[in-house]
Amino acid sequence: MIKNSFLWFVLFFGVLCSSQPWVARFEDKVWYEKDFYRFFPKNDWDQVEDLDKKTKIFNSFLKKNVAAHRALLLGLQHNNVVDKKLTARHNMLMVNEYYMRHFLSSLIPPSALFFCGENLKREVFTKHILLKHKKDQDVLQEAKNIKDSLLVGGSFKGLALAFSEDPGVEQNNGSLGWLSIGKTVPEFQLTVFGLCVGCVDVVKTDFGFHVVQVDSVRASMYADLDKQEYDDFVFRFASAYIDAPLKDLAAQHDSMLIASSGISFNGDVLREIVSVLGGALRAKGGSRKEVDVLKILKEFPSVVVEYESNLLSPGWFAHKIESSLHRSVFYGSVEEIKKDFLTVLLRDIAYKKALGLGLNGTFSFLTQYNPVRLGVLEKAFFKNLASSVEKPTKQEVENYFLTNKKQQELAVAYNSVETVLLQKKQEEAKNSFLLGVEKRKNISINEEWFND
Repeated sequence: MIKNSFLWFVLFFGVLCSSQPWVARFEDKVWYEKDFYRFFPKNDWDQVEDLDKKTKIFNSFLKKNVAAHRALLLGLQHNNVVDKKLTARHNMLMVNEYYMRHFLSSLIPPSALFFCGENLKREVFTKHILLKHKKDQDVLQEAKNIKDSLLVGGSFKGLALAFSEDPGVEQNNGSLGWLSIGKTVPEFQLTVFGLCVGCVDVVKTDFGFHVVQVDSVRASMYADLDKQEYDDFVFRFASAYIDAPLKDLAAQHDSMLIASSGISFNGDVLREIVSVLGGALRAKGGSRKEVDVLKILKEFPSVVVEYESNLLSPGWFAHKIESSLHRSVFYGSVEEIKKDFLTVLLRDIAYKKALGLGLNGTFSFLTQYNPVRLGVLEKAFFKNLASSVEKPTKQEVENYFLTNKKQQELAVAYNSVETVLLQKKQEEAKNSFLLGVEKRKNISINEEWFND
């Protein structure tokens, strides 16, 4: 049963992939259209007409992806340094995803998600006449009078030049051009996207009262996106409709996470750590940079905090700091160390919650993590390539020394000459790989897709 289920998954996944045009093949690896558009957005690609520019962009895509694929084939993802970098970036993005997708989603009004979802696929050509705030009632009445004039056939251009206080009215005659969701303040776009073609209305914003008219409607740059990417943009634009103070709500949320995790600090141990750090600081002549804070934390056997019924030592925090993007700092007071340790704990809580919610499989997370992963693997491949280059032979060093007529004795210059030659060899190895990609060595590209 399990084998059959797995086979079904493989076949189903194959059908999904085959529905996407392939763009390149290298050995056993195939990249599809969606892979390329995550590297270079489709709307930008569609507007590139110059063949040389398209080729340059596509070569950049291939170089990064082929290098990353080679890194995987070499098993470099299991290298301690590479694994640490990938894990640190993965975990931090998971924390961000928890706050962006879980916390923020609880604050976005459902009506905003519906509105953005309904209107993101189109854009409207909009004109406006701006009347800045004076006495609201007076300005509102003036705006209504202008609206009435337009409804009986008045010239928008003439009325805009006569009444609008928009600084650009002399150049645009009141035209704002094509607007898509996210281009204007929420209350303005709520009104204009609710208008029919030719309709006129009045909307109030922080800038003043606007008499607005929609001239025409067309498909937006988001119209052809697949559902996952489209929904991701809908979420982003809908978040603009959160009108609560985010900083205060985030602080309340963090306090709730701390309380629900049963976090309790041992004040005596915190004071002891600060005291030991102070002694180390004095021994180093007052230079905080010279104090190895993490080493000192690792040497403390005492329990410093209770967290989710677990008793944690300072060494636990040292490990978390070392294996993450959290910056190690010197702690000069109990307040400083407690604040920093709380940040470490909050990130751990958020990461676990994100994992439990399955946020590591969401479109937005993968869109952020995949380029990071590619970059780390690409660098690992080139580093491995450089380290695999053989050192220059004694004869090569001597020949270079004689050719370049160095002033020192060979014995004195030997190491520096050897280093120069090694660096040249490493650069040649890298350039040879990149040139191979450009010349499509073992690479096939979908010419029909590329030239479409």
